Parts: sequence; structure tokens; C-alpha cells
Amino acid sequence: MKKLLWITLSLIAVAGMAFGQNYVDVAPGDGTLSAALAAANDGDVFRLIPGAEYTESVNKTIGTIAEKSIAIVADGDGSIKPIVKILTDPAEGTCQFFNVGNNGSLLLAGIEFDGAVDGVAMVSYLLRAYMGEMPQPAFIKMMQLESCVIKNLKSNVVDGAASNLQNNNVIVDSTIINNCIVHDTGSLVQFKYAGSNYIQVTNSTIYNINSYGFRISGPGNTNLPDNTPEVMINHTTWYNLGLKDPREILLSDYGGTSYFQRPWTVVNSIFSTMTNYETSGRIAINIKETLNDNMATITNICMWELNPKKGWRKHTVADTIRMDPGFADPVNGDFTIPAGSLLLTYGSDGGPIGDKRWTNNASAVEQPGLQPDGFILAQNYPNPFNPATAITFTLPAAQTVRLAVYDARGREVALLASGVFGAGSHRIEFSAEGLSSGLYFYKLTAAGQSWTKKMALVQ
Repeated sequence: MKKLLWITLSLIAVAGMAFGQNYVDVAPGDGTLSAALAAANDGDVFRLIPGAEYTESVNKTIGTIAEKSIAIVADGDGSIKPIVKILTDPAEGTCQFFNVGNNGSLLLAGIEFDGAVDGVAMVSYLLRAYMGEMPQPAFIKMMQLESCVIKNLKSNVVDGAASNLQNNNVIVDSTIINNCIVHDTGSLVQFKYAGSNYIQVTNSTIYNINSYGFRISGPGNTNLPDNTPEVMINHTTWYNLGLKDPREILLSDYGGTSYFQRPWTVVNSIFSTMTNYETSGRIAINIKETLNDNMATITNICMWELNPKKGWRKHTVADTIRMDPGFADPVNGDFTIPAGSLLLTYGSDGGPIGDKRWTNNASAVEQPGLQPDGFILAQNYPNPFNPATAITFTLPAAQTVRLAVYDARGREVALLASGVFGAGSHRIEFSAEGLSSGLYFYKLTAAGQSWTKKMALVQ
């Protein structure tokens, strides 16, 4: 099985999707993908031909994924992407590529989605939470984008604004966006009225955005429990936001303070150029106060040409630099950071910040591909912590893994993982109950290599 497909299938298994062995090759053409999805079974993997075009000129959506887990992937190494387009006239209703409904999971990998017809954006959404006729809140397992290019949408890439009816809401468990290029769209992510547990944006570039970059909002009196998500934004480049409607780049706004805010982590990222930033009056990063105030960790970021008076709201902000990133050619989608830039060593691990593809003289924005080595050991969150924290690591293929914690004297104090783990991202919880305050180290060993990071326990 080719590299991208193999990694993608492993990601599905890691996410806990009900996954079978039914691989379906979809021929290019008009209506072929929607026809395949209409006959889909739980666990199906639909393979698209690299470089081929898949269109839909009859329906206003390619498919609704409910009561099943589906993957649509490029067959190949991801260097040449199949192109998916909707050609339907939206005059009679909103067009979106996919709805994801109750008990549904959808993973899209290695594909280019273009919402334009004759150069004009016509399609509103890529992924939309779908309530349908459910009398009770619908539960969506996962919406995931891996190594995709998304462009020319009228509205949002991922949209959770399913309903304004308080008793007919949607809950999305996980939304994952990794290694993607997104440009000339509405918001990257916008959830309104829909609840969510976890949203992650990593190793991605988002530019030429019409409104918000990332918006989580609601009425504040929703009946969904703990309706705000935990958010992780890491190694992401944001550029030229608020083109048509200057808004916040990152916003969490539930219209009140009587709710529980799960933690946000914004790290190793670049935020550059908010259109009309001098007069917009908008706060670039606005995660509003809640019952557990200051639940945002913002560190190791660069901010440039944002509202000079209000870079962020009441958050603890560490290791933040205001400087021109010096992108090579942002107008044409090249965000390479120049040699010798401070941003090449400004990360929390001493490495570069922003989307990693722009630190190795990359220039092909439309060919993001997969990370060359694939091994990632992320910084634990929260850090410092008391008494629990989470450690995330990513593997390029199935590996025998050992993850252990050591004290400052090098003594092993906890073994967190030992055994075979599949390709993709893994999240391990660590409880330091019974340990003394101080500096600790966690070490990941896999494929004859090891990676170590430090963390601080504060009692």
C-alpha cells in the first residue's frame, strides 16, 4: 500500500473509528464520488487517482456521512493531488462538499478541494456539522483533514453552525486539521451553537481569509455540557486575515461568563497582517474570560501588523516577538522564512515557528505532502502542570514505542507507554500524583531514535 494511504488508514484506526478492509477505487468524472458515497458502508476507504478531477454538477453536496466512518484519500504519496469540485449552481440553496451527521466520522487526506466555478467562489463549506431531523443533539465522532489543499470557499472550511435551536444542537468530539494549505476562504473553523470537545490545527498555512481565522462562539446558555472545546494550535502560519470583514484571528466568545472554558494552547505560530488592522479595533487573539479565567497558554509566537493596541485579551503571554516574518513571496503563497531569521530558532524546542514546510526553502505551496521524517514529540500541555498533563507524539508508521518520565537526576519515575503504536498522533495522559515539585523530562524512543523534552511540576 502506498505511503499516504497507509498512514491515513493508521490515523483512522488510532482515532478509534470502526474501520474495515473495504477499499474502493473511484473513477474520475462527474458524479462518481457522490455515487460511491451513496453506497458506502461503515469503514469504507475511497481512493482517488492523483491528478484526476472529480466533480459534482447535480447535487449541492457530494455526500452526507452519518452512522458510519468513512475515509477519502489520494492513492499515492501525496505529491500529486486529485481535485474535487462542485459545479452546481448554488442559487437554489447552499452548496457544501460534505455534511457529517450523527455518529459519523470523515477523514479527507491528500486531496485538493476547489470551491470556485470559472474563477468565482461558489461553494460555501468543505465540512459541515449536520443535524438533519434528529430530535436530540447529534453526536459527530470526528472531522479530519490531513495534507489537503482547500481554496476558494465562500464561507468556512469547517462549520459547526448547525442550528440556533437550543435543544437541537450538534456535538463534535474531535476536529483535526494537519499539514494543510488553506487560502481564499471564509473562516478556517467556525462553531456556533454546536458543541465541541477538541479542535487541533497543526503544521498548516492559512492565508487570504475573509473574516475570522478561527471562531468558537455560542449563546452562552446552551444546554450542551462543557460546550467549549479544548483547542491546540501549533506550528501554524496565519497571513492576511479579515479581507472582507475584519475580525479576530482567534476568538472564543460565548456571550457571557457563566460557562466552563476548556484550555487553549497557541504555540510556535506566526500571525501576520490583519487587513485594516490600524482601524479595525479587533483583538487579534480574544479568548474571553470564563469561570476558570486565563485558561489560555500563548507562547513562542510572532505577531506582525495586527491591532497595535490590542494584541490579545487577558492571557498569560510568554516569549512573543513582534517582527516582520520576512516571508519570501506571500502574495503568491510562498511563506519561506529567510536564512538567519530569529524565527528559525524561536520555537518552544529551540527550532523554527510557523508551518514547518517554510523553513527548508520550500516553495511549492500546492504540494504540501507529508512531513519528511514524520516523528514529532510535542511539548506537554499544560506546562507547568499540577498534577496532570498530556503528552502527544506522532509516528510516520507503526513503531515499537517507549515513553518514560525521568526526574532531574535521571531516575525513571513513570513508564507511560511501551509497545506497538500505529502511524499518526497519540495522546498520553500523565499524572504526577505523589511526585515532588521540580523539573522532569519525558523521553520517546522509537525506530532506534530518541527525543527528550522537559516539563515542570508545580505543587
